Amino acid sequence: MAKTDVNGREAHPIFEYLKRQAPTEEYKGLKAKATQKMLKGISKSVEKESDILWNFTKFLISRDGTTVKRYAPTVTPAKIEDDIQKML
Repeated sequence: MAKTDVNGREAHPIFEYLKRQAPTEEYKGLKAKATQKMLKGISKSVEKESDILWNFTKFLISRDGTTVKRYAPTVTPAKIEDDIQKML
């Protein structure tokens, strides 16, 4: 295990792929939108709208490797459960 870049010129290819497949995440609610603004302000590597703001960004990927959805760092795993259940 090692630190992996998710944005910029040194971004790992898997994250480049994921960001192309799901370029943005949705921030719902005032608290989530405030968090998004804060993360954009403190992240040193965010240059493009598709860049990952924080390491708790989540991607739901199907069995065949297709990126189904991207979730904001503020989304808890419990809130993803319905989407996972639909895929099973």
